[in-house]
Amino acid sequence: MSQTSARIFALDPMTRGFGYAVFEEPFNLVAWGIARVKGDKHEGAIAQFRQLLTDFEPDVVVLEDAEDSASRRVNRIRELIKAMIVLARKRGIMVHSLARTAVVTCFDPLEKRATKYSIAARLAKDFPELLPALPKPRKPWESEHERMAIFDALALAVTFIMS
Repeated sequence: MSQTSARIFALDPMTRGFGYAVFEEPFNLVAWGIARVKGDKHEGAIAQFRQLLTDFEPDVVVLEDAEDSASRRVNRIRELIKAMIVLARKRGIMVHSLARTAVVTCFDPLEKRATKYSIAARLAKDFPELLPALPKPRKPWESEHERMAIFDALALAVTFIMS
């Protein structure tokens, strides 16, 4: 890694773990995936997060701002995000929290109406290695596919770099 590039680790918590993307500036996707958790969701997610911090040695961790007034995160996820922030900072890693509205604005600056799927499709176009992971558009009665968390994490990383 050169002196001018930063390694960014972005993640998006979900019901059974979190999706993540590891990104190096200026637009190099290093790794992505889903960290699945069994058993205690909080402790399991923290353990996975700790291991990934060790594996990837990021300079910056980017998370959704769960305290933003527009955030729809449940209390369990809010507490998990807080614990991840504390852990990253204890390791000397810079942490940035971005509101979901900042992501939408980054991907649709004029109308601010980008959807999770439209953002994911754009990212899959810009990063063709992710195209096989792009879930099909969901019907209103379907649950969100867990792979969408990978795209949500990458959207946070891209928004961080673009801001």
